[in-house]
Amino acid sequence: MKSSWDRIWVGIVLGLIGALVGFVSFGLLGAQMNEVSWMEFVEGVFFHGSLLKFQDKVITISILVDVVLFYFFMRREWYNLCKGLLAVVILAVPVAAYFY
Repeated sequence: MKSSWDRIWVGIVLGLIGALVGFVSFGLLGAQMNEVSWMEFVEGVFFHGSLLKFQDKVITISILVDVVLFYFFMRREWYNLCKGLLAVVILAVPVAAYFY
C-alpha cells in the first residue's frame, strides 16, 4: 500500500532535515572530541581556525543520514520519496567538492 507521503517534495524536505540532523550530530561529536562548544566547532570548521580542513568531511558525514533514509525507504518501495532524497544527496556532492 502506497502512502500519501510518497512524494518527491517530501523526500527533498526529509533529505534536508536528515542532512541537518547529521550535521548537528557530527558537530556535537566533533565539539566533544575537541573539547569546545558546538558553536566554536562550527566557527572553526566553516569560518576560521585550525578545523578548516574538515569542511568536506563534515558535509559528507552529514549526508550519510540521507543514505540511510534512502535505504530504508527503498525497502518500502517509496520510490518518489527516494527521488527527493537522492536529489539532495546529488546536490550535496558539488558542495563537498567545492570545500575539498
